[in-house]
Amino acid sequence: MPSLSELTPAFAARVDGLDAANASEADVAFIREAMIDHCVVVLPDQVLDGDQQARFAGLFGELDSYSKMSGEYARGMRKDLLQVSNLGEDGKPVGPNDRRRLLDMGNRFWHTDASFKHVPAHLSMLYGITVTREGGETQFADMRAAWDNLDDDRKELVEGLAAEHSSTTARRFLGFNDFHEENPAVTDRVTHDLVRTLPETGRKTLYLSSHADHIVGMPVPAGRLLLAELTEHATRPGNVFTHTWQQGDLVIWDNRCTMHRSCRYRADRETRELRRASTIAPEFAAMDAAQVTVPAWKIEAAA
Repeated sequence: MPSLSELTPAFAARVDGLDAANASEADVAFIREAMIDHCVVVLPDQVLDGDQQARFAGLFGELDSYSKMSGEYARGMRKDLLQVSNLGEDGKPVGPNDRRRLLDMGNRFWHTDASFKHVPAHLSMLYGITVTREGGETQFADMRAAWDNLDDDRKELVEGLAAEHSSTTARRFLGFNDFHEENPAVTDRVTHDLVRTLPETGRKTLYLSSHADHIVGMPVPAGRLLLAELTEHATRPGNVFTHTWQQGDLVIWDNRCTMHRSCRYRADRETRELRRASTIAPEFAAMDAAQVTVPAWKIEAAA
């Protein structure tokens, strides 16, 4: 029988006694219930091949596809799995100028998986195949608490606003400006609300990501500063859980109400190989940017 223990109050939790490769309906129900309150759940000591991981993730909803992502970055073994690794074809860490390694640095910005897609991610499930001895942690921010802790004036300002997201936003900030103009990563730009209401609990949550380029209907400088201020607010130390990886960890998080980032490690001498599967959140599909209207007072207040 699975058991749950809190890692942080009302946010991250650990579940012991559950074998994801052979999960029962009761096990899935247990995890679903745990995710409602905790948003980040760690399942230690798992043994999963790719097919087993995809099958387990598929018990929670339709799997996301990585088939449109650039092959230089997304090294998926199948269209619904994504490899997160610093290894080259020879099985050794790639060099400092390897494009995939440089692109991967974008994951060190606070972000939300697949916020740049019309149908964004719901649950992400990241499995630790080979983990680092030092560094390489994954940090998570509770976006429900981030909303709760906003003052009333700021809540009034951000509610009803929306941001445009693109998978190239963070990478362009790092200096990548040579994406092929027909690449879906360049052409696909979507709009999502800054504030959401979670259907299971009715709680409000901020929805932010380094993929967010600007606030729709607001001057770009003011909108970007507001996004930066909200991100700084959401990622204060007291609102963040840091997971230190152990081999065999399966970490599940709810992208609808968390942000996360990877931490630096010595990618030149450490081996790091993780594998991700994600489900989608059709209830939060992208909105039509043309329908977004920002009142003049909000533009004034944000400037």
